[in-house]
Amino acid sequence: PRIQEILDRLADDLLAAGSPADLAATVNWPLPITVICEMLGVPVEDQRRFREWTDKMLVINGDGTEAEASRQHLKDYLRDLIAKHRVEPQDDLLTELITARDVDDRLSEEELITFTITLLVAGHETTANQTGNFVFLLLANRALWETLVADPDLIPAAVEELLRFVPLGGGAGFVRIAKEDLVLASGHPIAAGDAVMADMGSANRDELVYPHADQIDFHREENQHVAFGHGAHHCLGAPLARMEMQMAITSLVKR
Repeated sequence: PRIQEILDRLADDLLAAGSPADLAATVNWPLPITVICEMLGVPVEDQRRFREWTDKMLVINGDGTEAEASRQHLKDYLRDLIAKHRVEPQDDLLTELITARDVDDRLSEEELITFTITLLVAGHETTANQTGNFVFLLLANRALWETLVADPDLIPAAVEELLRFVPLGGGAGFVRIAKEDLVLASGHPIAAGDAVMADMGSANRDELVYPHADQIDFHREENQHVAFGHGAHHCLGAPLARMEMQMAITSLVKR
């Protein structure tokens, strides 16, 4: 209900601004950063500063000085916020993490701060970008958009298909080293000692798993994509991201 309340307000702002509308500035970014800040216990008046710091942290340019300075600003801010929550515990995620640190001794102070930064950044940046990517693709292929306008009940399946179809980033992540000789299902051999990069985007377009993998199909019956990773590295925030993307697109197609 709280997410819908936020979305209704943002959609009102979007419509009130008239045409052309800036979806990214009006809906895509404000929604997830408001939600994750409220979950963590970050005051609403500080959310704009968080957006500025995280934007600069994620941009790779120059010698990295600006990115590192922004990370330090964020760490200093969170250090102060954690101190305030210790004095006055709140019903929020930051207080839960402080308890894991102070009572259960499961986190060091530095781990507490770093984990909070991870949740804050990952909790909005990826969802904001993918919501924009999805809406761009739907509007660029207008029949897909009209399909959802006509049948909003398709949106949960559509979001899963868009997660499969649209890669979140251009990189393949970390390099792994094969411990033993093996042969992939495709017949490709990998020798012990070979460097291997697992590309999520490629995996999500694997014809051995997804028939007509390069086509968008909102009625796909089997869609066990790896957009959120897998196993021990599966995204902690996947349920929240799904909810936000489904609700955002639903609000847009209905209004």
